[in-house]
Amino acid sequence: MAKLVSAGILAGFLMGCAGGSTAQDDTVYDPFEATNRQIHSFNKAVDEALLGPLSGAYAAVIPDEFRMLLNNGVTNLGQPNAFVNHVLQGDGDDAGNTLLRFVLNSTIGLAGLFDPAAELGVFDRPTDFGETMAVWGVPEGAYIELPILGASTVRGSVGMLVDLALDPLNYVVDEDQAKYILALRALNMLGQRHEYDDLIQILLYESADSYAAQRLSYLLNKRHAVAGETTLDDLEDPYAFE
Repeated sequence: MAKLVSAGILAGFLMGCAGGSTAQDDTVYDPFEATNRQIHSFNKAVDEALLGPLSGAYAAVIPDEFRMLLNNGVTNLGQPNAFVNHVLQGDGDDAGNTLLRFVLNSTIGLAGLFDPAAELGVFDRPTDFGETMAVWGVPEGAYIELPILGASTVRGSVGMLVDLALDPLNYVVDEDQAKYILALRALNMLGQRHEYDDLIQILLYESADSYAAQRLSYLLNKRHAVAGETTLDDLEDPYAFE
């Protein structure tokens, strides 16, 4: 769940901010806008009163190096689920890349705390079941803002639920280990909130209409991802724009 919270809170702020893409479909289907705006106001209040201050306190106490190691480890935990989705999408290249990355970082990288795969040119290629359904031809449906989880669509929301069921990690860890993983993901969420604080301030608190800005940036980035174009997630790869 922490993974979903992290992705949801940051999605509207971070997605769609990368340049270099060609998809320009900015059409919006938002029949639930009135309700969505109420939920957006709630999410914004939660961020202002809770997530923002907590992330600042966390960053003040935890050194940058530790936060980087934690982010590496949490990212590595998501590789098995990404592998499954790449396979379901029929993308053998990204599936192989993801599997190799997971093996390298889980072994040489000491359970994913370090990222030797990136040093070897094997970069993260994140995906999810929402993108899998898009590859299968399922339309994105209406835009939805979920409480706490943030920006999504009907397709994306279903995808989040399926990802929870599909994640191979669920079937190899016991209950106690799952609690530790949940705690690590929650801490990493705070670290990511702090890392992107400047951008969040601009989009969420300085934008004339933060709801519309979040909605459009989320939709554009997800459409870029489905089209196989460069998104913010690709910026770990220094060759992403070449």
